[in-house]
Amino acid sequence: MKHDLDLTINLSREDAWITFMDEKWEAIWHPITMNGKHLPWDSHFIMEIARERFSHRTFGIAPTSQMIMNNATRDNI
Repeated sequence: MKHDLDLTINLSREDAWITFMDEKWEAIWHPITMNGKHLPWDSHFIMEIARERFSHRTFGIAPTSQMIMNNATRDNI
């Protein structure tokens, strides 16, 4: 399956990322997307999306600058 999502890290823009406790916490990150677009970082908006989509899992979210340092800035632990 081909994905059109560009996963290139743009250090001039903070995008939203998620990591899960059950798969190498803070080592494996996934982009948070909507309609095929990587969402820009907004702590409150992204946390609401993550809670809605992943309430059954323990997760952490972060902007790009913190994701590359393996640091979830907010979590639902």
